[in-house]
Amino acid sequence: MSPSRKTSFKIGITGNTCTGKTLVRTTLQRFGVHTLDAEEAAMNLLLDNPQRLSIRLTDHFGGEVLDNRGRLSRKALNSVLYANPEKRRFFEQKLSPLLREEMKRFLYGSLGSYIRAVEAPSLLEEDTRHLFDEIWMVTAEVGVQIERLVARNSLTHSEARHLVDSQWSQERKVALSDRVIDNSRDIHQTEVQVREILDEIKHKLQRANW
Repeated sequence: MSPSRKTSFKIGITGNTCTGKTLVRTTLQRFGVHTLDAEEAAMNLLLDNPQRLSIRLTDHFGGEVLDNRGRLSRKALNSVLYANPEKRRFFEQKLSPLLREEMKRFLYGSLGSYIRAVEAPSLLEEDTRHLFDEIWMVTAEVGVQIERLVARNSLTHSEARHLVDSQWSQERKVALSDRVIDNSRDIHQTEVQVREILDEIKHKLQRANW
């Protein structure tokens, strides 16, 4: 790569619940790409300092989001959010400033590889597309999403369907994305798609003396 390069090539990984965003991010990481789980990073900030949020969580979600020592519990909070899409949307809106802060810190920091990737479920809904060179949308068949949600979060099929239907449609997100990765089937097929796209990007950057 050119020694005069001033910035990194930025990939935003998004997708609806249980489509396989984390699989795509960790696959990129194995291939040498510097990655960030933006939601995880923002949640860590919140757990360390709940005052970073503009609201008191217990005012909106009650004491059920606290552990037995009165501290914010990620497991309890996630249980509330996955059981109630409306509360989840409200929480994501309030968490958005922390997400943006962590994404910018990661994308524009001096450390890391020349290709960087951020996993952010609400990347398109929060209108942060401008931070990235490419948006990768990870998709899965709705039936697959529902089965994964039931298995992962112990939801009923009806609850899982309600959660899936509460999100932007995959078709809407695909129309706003640069790449689409289908993760409806086995892991190997997904990894092959990621490898092919990454090789294409590296080749493009090399030709541009990035």
